[in-house]
Amino acid sequence: MKNKVNFGEFIGPALLRLESVGSLVDVDTCEVYPEMNDGYPDWDNAVSLYETSDEWFDALSESDMNLLVKKGLYEFLK
Repeated sequence: MKNKVNFGEFIGPALLRLESVGSLVDVDTCEVYPEMNDGYPDWDNAVSLYETSDEWFDALSESDMNLLVKKGLYEFLK
């Protein structure tokens, strides 16, 4: 397995890493991308943040949920 690329909290100007669910969220478009083993998004398998499952939200850690709240995305999803 390759080492994951460490981008910190954000990847580029708009991608937010949610480690607890292995996903990257584009905060501008609200698209969710699975995070591949190398740390990059799987651009071919996006889903809208509004179409994620209840299980996905239940798996969010408190810190990842706080990142969504900080970006104003979580309140719209409740």
